[in-house]
Amino acid sequence: MSKVKINYKHRVIWTNDNYDEWEKAMLQDYPDEESREEDGVDISYQGYYEDCENWLDDERANLNVEVDGYIVAYADLGLWDGRHQGGRVFGTNVKDILYSNCDYVDWYCDQYNVRCKAVHHDGTNRILYRVAKTREEAERLVNAIAYQGLTEEQFRKRTRSLRPYVAKVYGW
Repeated sequence: MSKVKINYKHRVIWTNDNYDEWEKAMLQDYPDEESREEDGVDISYQGYYEDCENWLDDERANLNVEVDGYIVAYADLGLWDGRHQGGRVFGTNVKDILYSNCDYVDWYCDQYNVRCKAVHHDGTNRILYRVAKTREEAERLVNAIAYQGLTEEQFRKRTRSLRPYVAKVYGW
């Protein structure tokens, strides 16, 4: 398992890469099989991932925030045939970025941006989320990433940060 290295510039929004800590806490609260059976507690990966889904639903509720513009992503994708760049338009609500089908996912804020690190069987995806003024501009950016080789630096210059919307929710 890989972890996002969090330092004073990084703030975790949500992660499902903390099974060991969860298991330790659960064993402390439910030290024997009898107590787990009484309360219907499942201390397994399945139980952990069910809890993670509930926690992620909570974060979606926290981040049910409309933005002034359209959220667009710049993705550096680790695929079976190497690294590729791509993009996607999400819409106008921050909670919409909190979906993934990857094995391990970390959504976090660095000093300036909202980002995601998503690990799957073929590699690691790194995603930067920003805000474009209009849907048309967001779609142009996605096309420029896919067909014209728009770099992340160029993408950042043509968009604005999503971080202030998230920071306001959490008081950062």
